[in-house]
Amino acid sequence: MTRLRQLCARIDLGYFVIVAVVLGALWPFIGRASLPQETDAELHIFRLAELSYLVRGGALYPRWAPNFYHGYGYPIFNYYAPLTYYLGLPVEMLPHLDAVAGVKFVFVLGLLLAGFGTYGFVRDNWGRTAGYVATAVYIYAPYVQYIDPHARGVLAESFSLGVFPMALWSLDRLSRRPTPGRWLTAVFLIAAVILSHNLMAMLFFGILLAWAVWRVLTDRRAAPETSFTSWSPVFGALFLGLGLAAFFWLPVILERNAVNLNTLLGQGDNYDFHTHFLSWRELLAVSGRLDWGATEPVFHFNLGLAQWVLGGLGIVMLLLRRVQRPWHTLFFAIMFVVLGFLMLPISAPVWETLPFLPYFQFPWRLLGAAGFMLAVLAGAGTEALLSMISWRGAKAGMLAAGLTVLPIILALPLLEPAPWPDFGPVFPLRMSLIEQKGRWLGTTSTADYVPTTVDMIPRRNEAVVQGFFDGVPLDRVNRPSLPAGAAVDSQEISPLHFQYTVNSPEDFLLRLFLFDFPGWTARIDGEVVETELGRPEGFIVVPVPAGQHVVDVRFQDTPARTLAWMISGLALLAALLVAVRIAASGSAHGSRSLARGYGRLTDEDWWVLGGVLGVTAVTLLILQPFNILHYNSHDYVAEPAQNQLFADFGEQIALIGYDTSAAAARPGDTVTVALYWQAQRPLDINYQSFLHVLSPDGSLVAQSDHLNPGEFPTRRWPTDKYVRDVHTFTLPPDLPPGEYLVKTGLWVQAEGWRLPLLDAGGQQIDDSAGLMTLTVETR
Repeated sequence: MTRLRQLCARIDLGYFVIVAVVLGALWPFIGRASLPQETDAELHIFRLAELSYLVRGGALYPRWAPNFYHGYGYPIFNYYAPLTYYLGLPVEMLPHLDAVAGVKFVFVLGLLLAGFGTYGFVRDNWGRTAGYVATAVYIYAPYVQYIDPHARGVLAESFSLGVFPMALWSLDRLSRRPTPGRWLTAVFLIAAVILSHNLMAMLFFGILLAWAVWRVLTDRRAAPETSFTSWSPVFGALFLGLGLAAFFWLPVILERNAVNLNTLLGQGDNYDFHTHFLSWRELLAVSGRLDWGATEPVFHFNLGLAQWVLGGLGIVMLLLRRVQRPWHTLFFAIMFVVLGFLMLPISAPVWETLPFLPYFQFPWRLLGAAGFMLAVLAGAGTEALLSMISWRGAKAGMLAAGLTVLPIILALPLLEPAPWPDFGPVFPLRMSLIEQKGRWLGTTSTADYVPTTVDMIPRRNEAVVQGFFDGVPLDRVNRPSLPAGAAVDSQEISPLHFQYTVNSPEDFLLRLFLFDFPGWTARIDGEVVETELGRPEGFIVVPVPAGQHVVDVRFQDTPARTLAWMISGLALLAALLVAVRIAASGSAHGSRSLARGYGRLTDEDWWVLGGVLGVTAVTLLILQPFNILHYNSHDYVAEPAQNQLFADFGEQIALIGYDTSAAAARPGDTVTVALYWQAQRPLDINYQSFLHVLSPDGSLVAQSDHLNPGEFPTRRWPTDKYVRDVHTFTLPPDLPPGEYLVKTGLWVQAEGWRLPLLDAGGQQIDDSAGLMTLTVETR
């Protein structure tokens, strides 16, 4: 009992405050059922369901998803980071739960880890109050709180933003005093960083390695007697964590040429990094209210006002030499500058020079990491401010509470993502029907990770997918290609093992509707045979001699994957042996200072807890129920639009508003116009939108065209929400001054006709709607 009390006394009660801090960000997940469609969360749900099907069938670490791509399968699990799916899998397997619950659990877990990791790291270096402020700054950074988990629904990347602070904290604790528990925790968390998300793994592992090198160099500067060996556990944890995750990343590297990765790189499209740099205006923008009446509510790719203010406080205190651990703080300031630079257009030459950077696709992807750097700086600045003003009692408590709730208050508009309907049941037939509609194939939209032997993506074969409708294993035999008199009985031994009993009067080629890929092995009567490749679809073809035979087609590990498993196994063994050695040595390395005495909450802590709970209560009980935090456009009114109107295009689509960045411009200027469209009925045609700038004589001087208005095919538009369609045009540099008419409309590009503009009586009055007169001034 005494030992239990001692253990409880060592628990930092500040973690309960952190739960309160994170609660607001968690509420959209825990306060609502299900998850939204039309974001990447939908893809992750179907991937988790496929993994569950495979694991239940005996494939504990499958690298192939057999039900995707119209049943032809593809190796998504060989190339996509697996950790989030395995964390969601136990939840998915519980009675009465499904893949939706599993994915939601991982979103919640990621936010909690982000809170605990940020608090633990900052608390150990700058104190408990600094930890509260840093946690609020990070959790309520727009990218962490809303953009990744809600607007984009990217499960893996969102989770990586939570694992990274935990990994950094674990390395920091290990550097202070190695123990077996801290050592193993650090190794496994480093592996978790790598297994969370392919691209963020490179970024975060690089930052962790740079942090360790920086700490060694700055420690030796402060204390020349410091030896490199005192930091060997940290570098050892980084190395073995990397090795532990080799079962994933090594096959990705060694088998990178076996799949199509070129579609991950764009040129002038959505996946071209050139089109996703941020401006200073965007980075500094204040988060506004979301509109529940929009298909995609408008938000900024910003860092957050509170993040700038409190992170800036840390930078100011660093420059004034007021912060504790100034060299440690300087690292995060430098990293923030580097990450900020890489998000700006000025960094384009760097992106063009470093071959791995274009795979990040979106420079704004660095917002999460930059937010963490600001959070640490905010924590260091908070500690310096509290020390400098030397307030005590209620004043100190109120200041700590104010600094902590500031990021929460400024993030309130993003605490209410638009409500979503029930996701519905998750099963293979539903996935197959989505593929049939062409929204995506195999939970990817650009043919990435398709085997390179596939020269042409084959059409859907109804005979293959019939098994989805009947609830039976798919029949992947190309039966029309069988010779006369041949019979083939197919049996699914397991999800990745198919057996065919063949009886044929002649030699023939057994053609399977199954993409070929390294790992697929064919055996006839137990003997391995070399398969052929069916071009151009890239299907497996097995040469079968005449007579009766048993053909086994099975997915197995390749030499590269076996090597990867061996490296991971050796890394695990080495990690355990080092843990044993640390235990035997009695933690021989000296202990660096680590803040203690967190067994109770001080008055300052209670102020913070009260402030956080107060803001949360007001938000959940007053602001949200009374719809104060969001717009709710309806009845063909776009509340956020600068200009309201109603232009009826063929009783199909209405233009209900527009915004413009300028009513006057000069030659060579770029002008942005946002159009607000709303479908008046379900649409069966994909319309294109145009924006024309016309001179007084009616000639075209500038234009903008969109194949899919708002990047959303009109056939998928709902009738109860508007679509915001942003057009940008540049005026010719030699354009004469004058008044120019800006008009817009809709047309069918493939057939060359426009939707008519109708008056209130339903009569056509034009085929485009005039928006405004743009005044072009002399330069």
